[in-house]
Amino acid sequence: MSAVFSPRRWAVSLLLVALAALIVTSLVGCGKKEEVDPYVYTSLRAVMQGDTLSPGFIFEIDAPEFDFVRGNVAIVRDGNVLEFLVADDLENLYPSLSGAMLGVVKSFTPAPTHLVLQRIKRGGIVQADSLSRPEYFLPKLIREGAIDLEIPGAAVPDVHWKKKDTLEPFLPDEESGDLKLVQTGITDFVWAPLHTLPDSVRANPSEEDMAWYAVFADATLLIEDVTPGADWMLHMLKAKDLPLIGALAVKELYEYRDRKIDHAEEGLGHIMGAMKLIWFRFGNTFVQGSLDE
Repeated sequence: MSAVFSPRRWAVSLLLVALAALIVTSLVGCGKKEEVDPYVYTSLRAVMQGDTLSPGFIFEIDAPEFDFVRGNVAIVRDGNVLEFLVADDLENLYPSLSGAMLGVVKSFTPAPTHLVLQRIKRGGIVQADSLSRPEYFLPKLIREGAIDLEIPGAAVPDVHWKKKDTLEPFLPDEESGDLKLVQTGITDFVWAPLHTLPDSVRANPSEEDMAWYAVFADATLLIEDVTPGADWMLHMLKAKDLPLIGALAVKELYEYRDRKIDHAEEGLGHIMGAMKLIWFRFGNTFVQGSLDE
C-alpha cells in the first residue's frame, strides 16, 4: 500500500501539536505562585497607632524626618508624632535614607514599641534587604499615673561646695537611710570623663569612662546609676539645649579635700557630691533615669 501525502492533514497536525504545547505551558504557569511583597505600605502614624494591619507587623513607610540620631537609635517624626526607629550604625546611615522607602517591622520588645529597619528600597529597586537587628537600648517610659507628681520642689541648684550645710538637707537622715526625693530643674548638665579617673585615662577616655554631671553656679553633682536608655535621652536633651527637669535624690556629700579640687578644665568646677536621677520629663513623657535598686 502506498502512502498519500496531504498538505491539509499535515497543517492540522502541526496546529494540534502547537495547541498541546500551549496548554502544557499554561498548566505549568498556573502551578507557579505569584510573589507578593510582604511589606504593607502605610504611614508612620498609621503603623504606630495600629490603623493598618499586616501579618508579622511588617510595613513599608516613606523615609521619615529624623529628629535625633545617636548610635543605632533615632527618634523619627510624623508631624507631632515621635517614635523610635533602630538600625545598625543608624547614626551614619540615616543621611542616605532621604527619599527612600523603608521596610520596617513593628517591635513590642523591648518597650516602648518601636520600628526596626529591615529593607531599603529606592525607585522600586531594593538596595538592601534582611538587615540584621542591631544591639540597642531604649529609654524606659513611665506612665504619668506611676509618677508621684507631689514630690516637693527644692532649690538644689543653690548648693555651694564650701558650705556643706547647703546640701545636707537633701541627704538621707541616716547613712543607710532612704533617699529623699525632690523635684528640680537643671539647666546645665555635662557629659565628661569621670573625675576620679587617672590623668592618663582622662586624656583619651572611652565611652565607658564618661559620666553625667549636674553643673550649678557654685557646685557640681555627679549623676550616678544612669540607665543606658536615659543616657541616650540625656544626649538628646543636651543636643536640643533642653533643660533637665525631674526628680532626683542626693546620695553623698564628698569630703572637703575632694570638694576643693577645681575641675574647671572639664567645665565641672568643684564637685560637691553625687546624686541619683529618679525620672525626668521629655514633653509629656516621663523617663526613668536611674537603674532600679
